[in-house]
Amino acid sequence: MTERRSETERRRHRSTLIDRPRVSIITPAYNAGGYITETVESVLRQGYSPLEYIVVDDGSTDNTLAQLRVFGEAIRVVVQKNAGESAAVNRGYASASGDILGVVNADDPVLPGLIDASVATLLAHSDLAGVYPDWLKIDAAGRVLDVMRLPKYDYQLMLRRHLCQIGPGCLFRRAALGGEAPRDSRFRYSADYHQWLRMGLHHRFMRLPRVSATWRFHPGGTSQASLNAALAADKVAIIHDLFARSDVPLPVAQLRNESLSAAYFFAAILALHNSGIPARRYMWESLKVKPWWPGPVLPQRHRSLRLVLFALGVPWTRPLLPLYRGLRPDRFAAITPGPHYSAWPGP
Repeated sequence: MTERRSETERRRHRSTLIDRPRVSIITPAYNAGGYITETVESVLRQGYSPLEYIVVDDGSTDNTLAQLRVFGEAIRVVVQKNAGESAAVNRGYASASGDILGVVNADDPVLPGLIDASVATLLAHSDLAGVYPDWLKIDAAGRVLDVMRLPKYDYQLMLRRHLCQIGPGCLFRRAALGGEAPRDSRFRYSADYHQWLRMGLHHRFMRLPRVSATWRFHPGGTSQASLNAALAADKVAIIHDLFARSDVPLPVAQLRNESLSAAYFFAAILALHNSGIPARRYMWESLKVKPWWPGPVLPQRHRSLRLVLFALGVPWTRPLLPLYRGLRPDRFAAITPGPHYSAWPGP
């Protein structure tokens, strides 16, 4: 009787595996030798099947490729000349066969259970384009700097306040891309946000209320190196591009001015970090396109008078930056690192 029950359970388990959709994870890697092994191992430890893991080496000149070869057939390695992160993601996408996809950056390991929880949610909600988890902000050594509990998905809020709600660890359906590539290489610094905005025009995402991913903050990171004029220009360009599409629904089209105003505003305040950004021009555009922002909104995403005056007064207001930073310790104070992310207790 026990043997018969065990055989029934084995058959049920095999049937479950057969029914589960194939998941393709893509990791773009460029000179990622310091982190790539840790990240690959975090994906392989997910234990999900069927899993296809593709790492695209984007012309690395360090030992990234040598580390990848150690994993043998557990991963598929695609090598290309250096063309940038978006091109690497798209190359991996073109090679992938999964119905569900995810992009895991080379220095951002994922936490146990991400794929299982994401697939279960997608199977339970057939109308979803994708799911995104909460995540840990970690330093170069993997120590936790902050826990990012994300808001409930709100496409209009993403547009109206230039807020990329969807962070690391997002898994999404191939079908929701509508035949387009995930990333648009014209937008070097904001291609992921642009992808979520395009997909969100006709589909919805859902927050996965558990910490299942990481984002690494360190001096060599792409996001820190990108606080420049090109990032500011990207913020504006992706909104112009989105509203130039022919498939923008009317309720979204009505948000054009407010969305552009927010893009100009958040481009302008990057001047807090980089004096090469034309803050005054961007802020004037923000005010001209939408003089008043209707509420309600997230408090941390409002157009504050202090920042408006700072941007309009650049370069004369720049000496006041130390004073402003002193008034906002929540934004500029150094963070004491916590334990290593691997010690994270659970959801």
